[in-house]
Amino acid sequence: MVNHLLPARSRSAGLLLRSLIFITALVGAHYAGAQRIALKTNAVDWMMLSPNMAVEARISSRMTLQMALAANPFNISIADFSAKNYRVEPELRYWFNRPMARHFIALSATAAAFNLRHAERHFIGDAVGAGISYGYALVLSNHWNVEFEAGVGVAHIKAYDYRGAQRPAQKNYSHFKPVPIRLGLSFSYIFK
Repeated sequence: MVNHLLPARSRSAGLLLRSLIFITALVGAHYAGAQRIALKTNAVDWMMLSPNMAVEARISSRMTLQMALAANPFNISIADFSAKNYRVEPELRYWFNRPMARHFIALSATAAAFNLRHAERHFIGDAVGAGISYGYALVLSNHWNVEFEAGVGVAHIKAYDYRGAQRPAQKNYSHFKPVPIRLGLSFSYIFK
């Protein structure tokens, strides 16, 4: 999936993304039996042209595990800016009331591969980060919720940063940066 977007050296990001999906699926499958499960999508990602989906499963009386996937594989340019990305975002949530209702805090992680372009400047690479977030789930009915979430964290970003058509031989940008680890307005359907 990521291989056509990045050079061979960056394909390790694809391996990392697949590994995170596999590990989360194993953990989620263990706890999913006879538990509450929610299927959700983030409207903020949709506004940035990144189709996305998340699954959240209750793992205890106060905790849930969420796995979100988002991608923008399209070549759409708006005002001489284009952005492609693939993201995997696991999250462990602690609910103050009960799972999938009201206030929560979360340990959030993200692994991403990206290809950003603005005019002649290119920024192509991958990022791995972690942080903490806060959110609130507004219960609309027995099956529907709206969630608001924001969080901050730190990500390690390795990328090719260049202007023009000539990409450097190796990645020339490698930094730890503070990042908004989560920003969401999500709509969820809860299976009971």
